[in-house]
Amino acid sequence: MRGQPIHHEWREKIRNGALLGPRWVVGSPIVDGTPSLWAADVGPTIEVRDAAEARRAVRRVKREGADFVKVYSRLSRETYFAIADEARRQGIPHLGHCPDTVRIAEASATGHRTIEHLHALLLATSRHEKEIRRRLAAVRIDPRDPSSLSRYHSWFQQVHPLEWRAVRGYDRDRADALFRNLAANGTAVVPTLGVHRTLELPDDVPSRAEEWKYLPVWQVESWPDQLAALTGGRTPEQERQIRQIFAHRLRLVSELHGAGVRLAAGTDTGTGYLVPGFALHDELALLVAAGLTPAEALRTATRDAARTLGLPAVGTVARGQAADLLVLDADPLRDIRNTRRIHGVVVDGRWIPPEERRRLLAVVEEAAAQTPPPQEGATMTGCGCGGHP
Repeated sequence: MRGQPIHHEWREKIRNGALLGPRWVVGSPIVDGTPSLWAADVGPTIEVRDAAEARRAVRRVKREGADFVKVYSRLSRETYFAIADEARRQGIPHLGHCPDTVRIAEASATGHRTIEHLHALLLATSRHEKEIRRRLAAVRIDPRDPSSLSRYHSWFQQVHPLEWRAVRGYDRDRADALFRNLAANGTAVVPTLGVHRTLELPDDVPSRAEEWKYLPVWQVESWPDQLAALTGGRTPEQERQIRQIFAHRLRLVSELHGAGVRLAAGTDTGTGYLVPGFALHDELALLVAAGLTPAEALRTATRDAARTLGLPAVGTVARGQAADLLVLDADPLRDIRNTRRIHGVVVDGRWIPPEERRRLLAVVEEAAAQTPPPQEGATMTGCGCGGHP
């Protein structure tokens, strides 16, 4: 969801058989307004100030090989609609965050392929939407702030009261009308419940997990401070409200699914406490907690994710389909947590038995242990921001 040159290099090596890995659909760098929510400390972001810059950004990322344009929260209406129009002209999808300045129904009408996260949906389903959008337009980010964590903390602090106002004004009729519109337009929603849970229920995050050994120790040890930087300063009343906001997000997911809106599993891999690969299993469990059956949750990460990404031969088990499979030791339809009980893996027709899988994981663990921290002043990279499996 935030493509960089290394991702294109890996994809080419996988295609050539030089590297074992998954199928990749690689987005552009984040295209955002100015100032962006992302500062230079996490890598390059394309900031656009007007329609001309927005159109140039679309043409640029297409030349660079991106499969889609990744749009973001702080785009102005002028720049967002210019991106959408130019993307249509260039034959490249646009997807990502629904900008703060744009209503979801408007974005859906442009062909916006996926809505990442559930922030915008809270506003769009409230009878207070007009008032909230006026207040949202007043949200400001300090362009002199060099820290992405600080910028995001500022945005969360300003937006959470608006989300609470939205939840208190939830309008089921408005929600039903919007969800019918999304379903008719084929706009998918990627709930990323895992990252919402981390940021909204920080007291519930684990103190350790087995899969953390597959990441560098210095990275794991940075998570508590990062989480505190993003969520610190909340009063007990704010914490109570935010817990209720998270509960409301679960309700929205259930209602989206019931209305026929396509859901695709995404994890926001790269965010603290979300380990690549492993985070998807947690996301499936959260989708079940929101009311989906295990089979329905599995489809969000297989058939429906593939359709969302435009991969017609992926996502189902049938003759003629791509041979990408998990073989499990227990039935996930009985308990979604059984997706973690992996016996072996088939990758593009290649069978990886249990012993080889253990060896591959051991290689990852060793590499993580030997990875030094970035040099001071170097940019940190890795946030997938809604990345699909």
